Amino acid sequence: MQTCKIALLQLLTGIAVVLILVFLNYDFLHEFYIENQETLAGPIINGFILLLFFTGLIRIIQGYGFYSREEAALKNFRKNLTRGIDEPDEGIPGNTLIAERYQRVLELNRAHTTVDQNALAATVVAQQSLKTSYPHFINNVLILAGVFGTIISLSISLVGANEMISNGGSITGMTTVIHGMSTALSTTMTAIFCYIFFHFFYSKLTDIQTNLLSQIEEITISLLDTQSNVTEADVLRNTDRILQQLQSLIREMKTTQEENTESARQLANIIKLSQQSNGSINHHMDRLEIILRDGFRLPKIK
Repeated sequence: MQTCKIALLQLLTGIAVVLILVFLNYDFLHEFYIENQETLAGPIINGFILLLFFTGLIRIIQGYGFYSREEAALKNFRKNLTRGIDEPDEGIPGNTLIAERYQRVLELNRAHTTVDQNALAATVVAQQSLKTSYPHFINNVLILAGVFGTIISLSISLVGANEMISNGGSITGMTTVIHGMSTALSTTMTAIFCYIFFHFFYSKLTDIQTNLLSQIEEITISLLDTQSNVTEADVLRNTDRILQQLQSLIREMKTTQEENTESARQLANIIKLSQQSNGSINHHMDRLEIILRDGFRLPKIK
């Protein structure tokens, strides 16, 4: 049986036992917590403690249910690995932790990126800490709630003691003192019982979470990460691909060089033709100068 299911069964059994004890001692508890109350301080503080307790238990039960599904997915994933299936996450919901980890490792392998085990582990731990943040808060607050109730109750007792001193041993003041001490005792007992019960199952939840995450990291190291190991075939395949790219690059460079050589030859011809054109223009300019000088009977320029 899965660890989460065992813990959930223990929790339900504990709740059933508590309900049976409450039923068997109903008269005493009703008189102690509800009847003969001078103020509403006791019921309000105890009600607040029980409200925290039950809301925290609901979140713990939800956590057990979540990790129960994760344990089942992890178990199926291990079976798929032992059976040699091409896709180990076959038949596993894509939103489970192990399926997400497997897909993430595949993405890193396709991108030829090294799998950073520490980064993946830290990311999962940060995400899963949100699921236990509220139970963790309740676990820390329950005792403080009992202390708060004790302080309020002692304040009520001091009010009663002041009334006794002022009125010379007033019965009303004595009643208030007794009520305050009784309320302090009831709130402390409620907080201690709720804390012990809650802390036991909260610790189980954190243990289950730690165990599950450690199994995921173990699979990533021992099974998934081996898919990214470089083999001789991978080296040869990558070398062949690199050589093909180099050959293509050499062909492109050769074509570019031939084009540059042809362009240089054409440029040389253009320069040669330009020089010839300049020589012809100079010759015609000289003739034009002679004709103009003879026509206008100009002297030669020395």
